[in-house]
Amino acid sequence: MSSEVELLARWSLGVQLGTATLLAAFFIVLMRTIRLQEVRIWAAAWVADAAAVTSAFLATTFSPPPAVRLALTAYVALKTAYVLLLLTGARNHFRPGGVQSPRLRWIVAAVAAWSLALGLLAPTREILQLGMSLLTGVFLTSGAVWVLRRPRVPRSRWLGTALLAESVLFLHYVPLLLPTVWGGAALARQAQYAPFLDAGAELFMALAILVVIEGSSSQHLEHLNRELLVSQESLRQLVDLDPLTALANRRRLRDEMERVRAAGAAVIFLDVDNFKDINDRFGHIAGDACLLRVAAALRHTFRSDDRLFRLGGDEFLVIAPGLDPEAVGTRVGKLRTDLAEGEEGTPPCRISVGIASLAPSGEPEAALREADDRMYLEKRRRKSEDHPHDVAYGAVG
Repeated sequence: MSSEVELLARWSLGVQLGTATLLAAFFIVLMRTIRLQEVRIWAAAWVADAAAVTSAFLATTFSPPPAVRLALTAYVALKTAYVLLLLTGARNHFRPGGVQSPRLRWIVAAVAAWSLALGLLAPTREILQLGMSLLTGVFLTSGAVWVLRRPRVPRSRWLGTALLAESVLFLHYVPLLLPTVWGGAALARQAQYAPFLDAGAELFMALAILVVIEGSSSQHLEHLNRELLVSQESLRQLVDLDPLTALANRRRLRDEMERVRAAGAAVIFLDVDNFKDINDRFGHIAGDACLLRVAAALRHTFRSDDRLFRLGGDEFLVIAPGLDPEAVGTRVGKLRTDLAEGEEGTPPCRISVGIASLAPSGEPEAALREADDRMYLEKRRRKSEDHPHDVAYGAVG
């Protein structure tokens, strides 16, 4: 009868060994395809678990007591490493890229030393199993509570549940083996069914880890996608903005004209009259300062929802949705006054202005041409006369 029990125990241990080996091989392959730190840590955990079960299987094969003791010591150390790696992977899952603190390393070293001492000094196999079950059960329970209290994603609760189930499995051995401390017999012969329970718990743990990894991968891909969208928006801004004044450039003009076409808008062309003289007399630095001053004055004079453009050189454009002719004239007058006075580093700037009205559902190109023509007409007049002229206001249907 005892030989049948031993045979059943070895057979069930062989089933657990096969399960652990397959899981270790699977996670090693998975580690090569999913480049997440927690996947590498969990792969190491399954390798440690497979090595631990191998040591337990060898302990049932060896007959010399020193060899059995060595195999059991290796089992305790590797099983403890498996638990610690599971928890380290969980910690890295919740704090990606986190570096273990020196304090945590000391804890790992202390637990490893304790497990080795237990394997070498425990008087019986049952007491060795009792000590290891108590240690790993406490660690797994603490890790499960930590995970369940702060899930990184909803699927992280799978990991907390699996850790809790594994801890219950280890801790349920404690009351069964406790009588062996004072020389009694174990309350149940757990050696026959323990490997089956372990294999089932390990499969559930592997399933939970895969669910968590899928959640982490999805979250990682979403993060990369958000970064890509932000980068694309930044590049689009760089392409669509004038690098000197940070106003929109000609690339944005068509979209903005279509945007305001339904409701209509005032279209205002501006050109700096004496820009060439400023460059020739004061240098290009002063010319750039003049353009920056015009851009700042436009921002200060017009509304926040008006669209401001630098079309190139000393030409600017304003699209002002819903701004009536009187308000346009007032704002243009204020703009002329502000720019007519010199500032430190920039001489006075004179501007020629052309204004047209884009009627609701009107033709944007026609409005732009009319405003441009009016601006050049004023520029020619200003060249031939010494004083500025009022700007006519027209409408384009």
